[in-house]
Amino acid sequence: MKKKIFLLFLTIFITSFDANSQVIEENGEIENGIYKCNLFDWQIKIPDGYEIRLLKVEQDLEEIGYNAAKENLPNGVKARKNRPYLVGFGIDESNYFSSSFEPLEGTKKMTLSEHQEFIANLIKDTYSDIKGIKSDQQLDNKKIGEYDFYIIKERIYNEKTDELLLTQLIYNTYVKNHLFSISINYSSEYNGKILIENFEQSLTK
Repeated sequence: MKKKIFLLFLTIFITSFDANSQVIEENGEIENGIYKCNLFDWQIKIPDGYEIRLLKVEQDLEEIGYNAAKENLPNGVKARKNRPYLVGFGIDESNYFSSSFEPLEGTKKMTLSEHQEFIANLIKDTYSDIKGIKSDQQLDNKKIGEYDFYIIKERIYNEKTDELLLTQLIYNTYVKNHLFSISINYSSEYNGKILIENFEQSLTK
């Protein structure tokens, strides 16, 4: 159950936008343990003990999420696969970081608050269809460096035991007519703290 929930939750955020985890060279490169993005001014350290996620893993997760979320999309809204991937790293299947940079050209124009509401409702509706779990959701906004992010925090629990299975944070903002998206997933507060601080510090140095 835990693995299934984890796979689904990651990919909801990946596939929910209308419009690859080895690093895609034209998007950025890793030098001395630091990923440097070529698409906009951003770089992030790969934390000690974390490994770069393979492209095949991301593609498999994306397919699962696409199939799960598409049934809950409003009329006229389409899910698009093969997101423009930046970098991802983790220590296991429940504790990892993932990032993408999705072009907004050809998509419906939304404010960040409208986009947050859309994604939050999509996540909530998708999880309500899964037996054996329950979830709670918190919405927030935060300025990190020069960027204004909206944040969705989702906690997934075992419905019978109330055991917390997974926490995911989604950070989204607009950069150069693109959606800069971050997904941080963790099953322990220790790993969550490492991933959150590592990401937020990457934008404030």
